[in-house]
Amino acid sequence: MSFLNSSLLLGLGFLALPVILHFLLKQKPKKLLFPALRLLQQRQRQSVRRLRMRHVVLMLLRMLALGIVVFALARPSVPPANYSLTIRETAILLAVIAIGIASYLFAVRRLRRRALPQYQQQAKQSSLRNWTTVIVLAALLLLVGWPYQRRIAAEFSQPRSVTSLDLPVAGVMLFDNSLSMTYLEAGETSLDRARTIAKSHLQSLPTGSRIAVGDTGSDRPIPFQTTIVSAQGRIDSLENVPTLIPFDDRLREAIKSQEDDRRRILSDQSSVDEKQRKDRYIRRVYLFTDLAKSAWRTAGSSLLLADLQREQSINVYLVDVGRTNGRDQAITAVSLSGDRIPVGGELVVSSTLQSQGEDIPAQGIELLFENKTGETIKQGQSTVRLDANLPAQVQFPLISGFTQRWLQGETRLIGSDPLTFDNTRYFTVEVSEPPPVLVLAPDAATAQAWMTALAPHDRSSAALNRFKPHFEPFSKLPELNLALFPAVTMVNCIRPTDEAWSQLGKYVEGGGGLIVILGSPDIRSDFYRRALPQQFLPGMPDSYQSIGEWSFSITERNHPLFSIFRRLENYGSFSMFENVVYVTRFWKVTPAEGAHVLATYSDPEHWPAILERSYGKGRSVMLTTAAHLPDNPNQRWNNLPSPLLDAWLFLSFVEQMTDYVSRFSDERRAFLAGETPVVKIAAQPVERNFLLKQPDLRQSRLVIPPGATSVVIENISTPGHYQLIDPDSREAVGAFSINAPPEESDLTRLTAQDLNDRLGVDRYQIAQSLEELKDRINAADLGQEIFPLLLVLVIVIFCGEHLVANRFYEQTA
Repeated sequence: MSFLNSSLLLGLGFLALPVILHFLLKQKPKKLLFPALRLLQQRQRQSVRRLRMRHVVLMLLRMLALGIVVFALARPSVPPANYSLTIRETAILLAVIAIGIASYLFAVRRLRRRALPQYQQQAKQSSLRNWTTVIVLAALLLLVGWPYQRRIAAEFSQPRSVTSLDLPVAGVMLFDNSLSMTYLEAGETSLDRARTIAKSHLQSLPTGSRIAVGDTGSDRPIPFQTTIVSAQGRIDSLENVPTLIPFDDRLREAIKSQEDDRRRILSDQSSVDEKQRKDRYIRRVYLFTDLAKSAWRTAGSSLLLADLQREQSINVYLVDVGRTNGRDQAITAVSLSGDRIPVGGELVVSSTLQSQGEDIPAQGIELLFENKTGETIKQGQSTVRLDANLPAQVQFPLISGFTQRWLQGETRLIGSDPLTFDNTRYFTVEVSEPPPVLVLAPDAATAQAWMTALAPHDRSSAALNRFKPHFEPFSKLPELNLALFPAVTMVNCIRPTDEAWSQLGKYVEGGGGLIVILGSPDIRSDFYRRALPQQFLPGMPDSYQSIGEWSFSITERNHPLFSIFRRLENYGSFSMFENVVYVTRFWKVTPAEGAHVLATYSDPEHWPAILERSYGKGRSVMLTTAAHLPDNPNQRWNNLPSPLLDAWLFLSFVEQMTDYVSRFSDERRAFLAGETPVVKIAAQPVERNFLLKQPDLRQSRLVIPPGATSVVIENISTPGHYQLIDPDSREAVGAFSINAPPEESDLTRLTAQDLNDRLGVDRYQIAQSLEELKDRINAADLGQEIFPLLLVLVIVIFCGEHLVANRFYEQTA
């Protein structure tokens, strides 16, 4: 135990005053003139003894009251510990008291049933009360007091060394500057509140203190600032950015910064024996956060726990600037009918909304696009009801007629809430001419169904087609330049020669996409099992299954090949494909090394239905059943292209498979903050310069080496629209959008158990204001003051003294 004012302990000398008063003001028993009766004399002797005992009790109460007053003024402190009762200890305490009271009342009730004289009944009841009190106190000492003292004994047996308040502080202030810290209340964000507390605390630090300032927006080291003023400037310069580095990792960096600084200070004391070297600073780490889970790792880090356990001399203070009942309305996702649409084509935009903390009967949302001059034009508006913590879907009416190369838009909530960054979500769509794709088959009739699915619109609606299919008989393959086509489909090609396989292999290796459809019993499987095609084909056909009835089973629903099915899942895309489509024949195919089976059949052996494999820069996909519909029903292998099914199912199937092999689906145009955008460009033999147009109207120059086919753009995280501009033509050659991660909208806070799992039990102190922070620091550096508890005891003892004095010294008539 330590004292802030140890000199005041001399006041314990005043404990002699009650003793002096006891002897000077000792009340003598009164002499009463009664007949010399033995009973009265005995009563007199008992009265004298009882009066002496009462004098001693009163004297002890007065001495105890004075002693506690002196201790309280000396401000004693004890080592930091959890001195409050645990839930288990509190439950045992209440249970023992309740049992004691119940037992006493039960015994009194039975006692009253006995016909005893009143004086005997009062005596027994008094004795029963005394024994019950003693037993209850003994039980409390045994069941509560003993476990309690064992629990905190470690803090007293190994107390921390007392720290002088005059020592300078070496502190690391680590700020959570994620987007959830933009939560606005009373005109002040959470980050603003953190700044205010931090800067006010800097003014109270002892002379010579040093501060380092870090944040979660980057993984840069956290150096100590040269002066307190420079630390204040660093705090003022903090800006909210999407979470890039988990708070746990930055805390480890803060601890490392403290370790390196202490190691440097000890090494400077080279003239002193190593065992005698001492650190000249109090080591602290301040964490300023709203406790939103999104800024921390999903699970605690064992490395962080090990660091905190190893560095016991570093005190950790967590300053909570968040709100326990936060509310927010957010757009968490935007879905498009396609990231690439043909000129004049159609686009469907839908958004996912969610409200946290409250129900919203009618939330408005609008759809906006930027025109060629950069002006924002409203294209649609909708209203939806939001139930708390449940997602809601909004789909805007179909829009069409776009002709500009890059279409950049956003969905935006109407109105405002305390968290505004997630009220807008951005997207980018490429508008271009349909790319040509090649379809090879023995004859045009065999390729007709696949060709129609690639370009289902004709005449005036032809602009809506996403592809421009081109048919050629397989026999003309040697005459074709495959480099002109991003995707090639082989439909029931009977006897591909080695020359054809060689040509196709080089095409795939160079980045082309190949689809192989096995839907004819005339296919010569031995031509497919040769070593040359097996270098890039995903499977080796053996024989075809005779007539039966099976269904598809998709094993990899999250695979990019099924992206359109996932988007249309609300319309039953997967369910229809697996339950409505039936298969009567298929080829038995053994997967090649490195191939992935994406779908199987429902036959007992679960033979592969769809397989894919990467080779070089390209990829190949194999469908082991037919994709055409012969006129003779007895020759049909399945009903997938049948007009009796919903036409969109087969069209979506063909479109997503072609998109996948041609890598159109790989070209992302919407990224999350923290990801690295990649923009594809046409290769040129010379070095080129491009300008990156950013949402804050800034532009940066990028240098592209000769022959580059893509531009990797790093160190950007601001949500909004971006364009890659050719400075010569002033035209955009690429565009993309960046959005904040949707989890940053989640205001769910870490619980006490979460913090214990990450930081360790009793390894940190929590404060929600500057005053609480000062109290936590005093408790950690000097121990936990028991001044309030002592004052309460003084009040209780003075009340007891007053009661005893009035009862013991009352005048009798």
